[in-house]
Amino acid sequence: MTEIVMNQSELAAEIAARLRDEVAAAVKAQSVGVATGPVAESEGSFGDFLKCVAFNDVQRLRAVYKSTKALDETSGASGGFLVPTQFEERIRAVGAPMLFDQLVAAGRGPLMLRTNAAELALPVLEQDQTPNVESSALVGGVRLVWREQSADVQESEPKFEQRIFRPHSADAYVAAATELITDAPQALEDTLVSLFGRAYAVLKARVMLRGTGVGQPRGIVGHPAAISVTRATGGTQVENDTNTILQMIQRLLPGSATAVWIAHPFWRSRLMATRLSETLLYTVNGQSLVYGDTLAGIPIAYSEHLPTVTSAGSLVLADLSYYAMVERASFSVAFSEHVRFLKRQSVWLFGVRIDGAPLVNAPLILADGAGNNTVSPFVEIEAGS
Repeated sequence: MTEIVMNQSELAAEIAARLRDEVAAAVKAQSVGVATGPVAESEGSFGDFLKCVAFNDVQRLRAVYKSTKALDETSGASGGFLVPTQFEERIRAVGAPMLFDQLVAAGRGPLMLRTNAAELALPVLEQDQTPNVESSALVGGVRLVWREQSADVQESEPKFEQRIFRPHSADAYVAAATELITDAPQALEDTLVSLFGRAYAVLKARVMLRGTGVGQPRGIVGHPAAISVTRATGGTQVENDTNTILQMIQRLLPGSATAVWIAHPFWRSRLMATRLSETLLYTVNGQSLVYGDTLAGIPIAYSEHLPTVTSAGSLVLADLSYYAMVERASFSVAFSEHVRFLKRQSVWLFGVRIDGAPLVNAPLILADGAGNNTVSPFVEIEAGS
């Protein structure tokens, strides 16, 4: 018999590899609907985790899932239980086909950050100051200054400000029959994962676009950094829409290689008709993002969370790399059998904490010497027909 000798690090790596294989096999079995049998004492599933939360089985939650109570800093009261990492990733993965996650996957989404702290401070360049003609607002006023031989170096420092992000709480609850939770918690697994995952993806898209900034993230529509472009008039609808689009492109921050159009769905038929001379501005299946369409070579996505077509902000041209979203690490799940007692239903409460805001406070002034020519990573259309 051959003796295998492993040091501590090699043994740990071997155990980790086997655990990854087992988790992958379990996920694959669940995705194709293969029954996995009853949950053993040493194993776990999201359905079993939910049952443990429902029955407040703290011992098993800690032993099997390494889950602890989530605390609410605003009240000091204990919240739900933190969702284990493997289940949290499944919940996040559900949002892959939806707008927010598609933007991130395409490299055209916002800056995503996670924190375990109550707040996160980011140093941000002050780019909304009037730049020296030999510099640029894009670099926060830093410039290389010409110097004669043996002359002193002139001061040229960047200007920073500290941006504080404090993740806000958002919750959703799902009611289910008490008997279902008691007898077949695994039957709830796929349903709750799907519901929570999609709800979270919708929430992120909504607040990124139209968040008020009061008790929630601040969105880009109507933000002081956004430039509003007046709709062209005097021609046909196609001519007016084309001229408006060209004006929006002109006001976009130069060099925005990751810009994206985001439009109310009812804009699609109008945008498809826009043209320069005989060339259509709209191209179908230009790039892989949502519908895979482009407008003037820039990918276009559609969102029901923008205002209607005639409203301000119904069409947006944005470089979302100038938007930061901060997530408080770990979701939480709480349970109550009392909220809907008379209906014989119990309630699952799913909680997330996020904050977000543009990384610029105002449009950027070009270093062309005029002093009033501005551009922005966020350009939106004004109200009109």
